[in-house]
Amino acid sequence: MTFIAVDDEPLALVVIEKYASQLSEWKLLSTFTNAIQAIEFIKSNTVDLVVSDINMPDINGLQFVKELKDECPQIIFITAHKEHALEGYELDVTDYIMKPVSLERFQKAMNKAAKIIELKNGIVLKDTIKEVIDHIYVYSEYEQIKIIINDILYIEAMGDYVKIFLSSQVKPVLTLERIKNMMDTLSGNGFLRIHRSYIINPKKVEAKQKTKIRIGNIWLPVGETYLSVMNDVI
Repeated sequence: MTFIAVDDEPLALVVIEKYASQLSEWKLLSTFTNAIQAIEFIKSNTVDLVVSDINMPDINGLQFVKELKDECPQIIFITAHKEHALEGYELDVTDYIMKPVSLERFQKAMNKAAKIIELKNGIVLKDTIKEVIDHIYVYSEYEQIKIIINDILYIEAMGDYVKIFLSSQVKPVLTLERIKNMMDTLSGNGFLRIHRSYIINPKKVEAKQKTKIRIGNIWLPVGETYLSVMNDVI
């Protein structure tokens, strides 16, 4: 299961990262000091849980949850202030933790969120395995085209369309599909989202720098909110 953390205090995020490393069933996708960036990340990625501070300068945690609306995943609030507790529970958040947060209390909240997600999905966590596929079919130029997964270099978003770049041909395949849906389809094969506009096949990466990666002769940017994925690239 996946989660992100949002807090305008970097030291608070360091503590969450440390605690997250001891939870084998959870994967911390990214951390944010800016709630607006977190909202954009959630809209284009599969996030099961958000661990968020309440008192933040741009959008507070309560506004943050309301802004997400139907896209809102499970929420755990972490705050140094008690006065928002009632409103937090009225928003049906999973848990409400007071700072400073102990590892034991954090684990308890995360376990609670895990059980809710398991019940919601109707599955047992240990049996949750994303499907590995060897090909997909996409519609392009009035025909259904078979794409071999291992042939994919990278995918670029173009509004409601995506371009699929392949190692076997120069011209990319253009199809009507959202990049988030492509990521959901290919994540079981290890594909990574590195930018709001790009998905890559890590097997095809030949070089990387701090904020970009190279596939063949093409350098692709790594978005600020996706820098954590660089550890998974070559």
